[in-house]
Amino acid sequence: MQNKRQAEPCAKKYAKIFLLVLVAFVVAWVASSYTKSELADRAIVLGIGIDMVDDNFVVTAEVISPNEGDEGGSSSATSKLLTGVGQTLPLAIQDVFQTSGKNPSLGQTGIVLLGESMNNQELKHILSYFIMSDAFKDGVTLATCEGSAKKIFESTSPVDSMVSFALQTIIQKSGKKTNSTSNVLHNFVERQTRHSKTSYLSKVAFVNDGNDKVNKNKDSQKKTGVYDCSKLSVFKDGYFVDVLDNDETRGFVMLTASKTYDNFVVDEAQSVLGTKDKVSVGIVSKKVSPDVSFDGDKILAKYNLDMRVRRMRTDVTGNVMDFLPQLPSLIDEHIKQSVKTQTEQLVAKAFKKSKNINCDFFGVADAMYKKYGKKWDDYQKQNPDYTRQIEFEIVVNVDD
Repeated sequence: MQNKRQAEPCAKKYAKIFLLVLVAFVVAWVASSYTKSELADRAIVLGIGIDMVDDNFVVTAEVISPNEGDEGGSSSATSKLLTGVGQTLPLAIQDVFQTSGKNPSLGQTGIVLLGESMNNQELKHILSYFIMSDAFKDGVTLATCEGSAKKIFESTSPVDSMVSFALQTIIQKSGKKTNSTSNVLHNFVERQTRHSKTSYLSKVAFVNDGNDKVNKNKDSQKKTGVYDCSKLSVFKDGYFVDVLDNDETRGFVMLTASKTYDNFVVDEAQSVLGTKDKVSVGIVSKKVSPDVSFDGDKILAKYNLDMRVRRMRTDVTGNVMDFLPQLPSLIDEHIKQSVKTQTEQLVAKAFKKSKNINCDFFGVADAMYKKYGKKWDDYQKQNPDYTRQIEFEIVVNVDD
């Protein structure tokens, strides 16, 4: 019995040693399973521009590199551009490594910008490179641009020197106040596989603001200006179809983005001082209730839009949505009717564009399939131009 009691502590001791050895082995095995990559050997990619030149992909990567400390001993981070060329997108990104010696780190990429030369390319296949990549995060902003994506990355904003951050701020972070609607890469590709086979992307245009000498950093060679993201490019089955102008974009966003802000100008409205003049009105909140159904041989797509509006007290777009003291609304029937009429006109332009270009960017087919299932499948097969058979209807209710 005494020998048994002495053996128990020894067994526990050896069990602990064995467990420690096992843990050490597992840690060593896991560590050896990953490729060691020093930070100095990597180029941290913030944004990527993609163009087509002579049947080759041209990738422009905006990367972060630490600057050497200045005389005061401090250091800062600036962005630089690396370029790669290849017959395929993976080869073009590989070329970035071959020509720079830096391994592109895509985990921090925030935006992918498609140049105008990509409009003739089938994007579902091309963009699958990013979707299938383990190193590429979800939620990356996807957008198109006017002209060359490389040219956009060769410019800079007066308030943000890094193009990737500037565009994400306008399209994503402040989109609900700038009336810019965004789309992420995974959602864009996924929507191309639904029944409507359509999706949209913000279109970026560089605008020289005339203050290049004032805003330009003395050490920067980039052109300084601002970015207009007020238009949308629409795509069908992976291919570019057309661009929605400002009014068509506003009408589309009005029905598809629940939190996106917009404003209106009302003529001959009662002003605060008792006179009649132009007044600014902004959306406080809105609710969209869509309904689709068969109407004989046609399709009825009806949207009920309820919105609350308020007088704008400043010239800063979107401040009407912030926390403000409770004040009389000053929204009379004249203002309500004017806002309703303007909204109906904007939405009607978007409806008309959808039918004219036979592009179901409102996603009516998706809603019809959800409601009717196989019946809609059969109808869509027999009517490939079903978008032209859609009867759109909008009912707007404006309140204060």
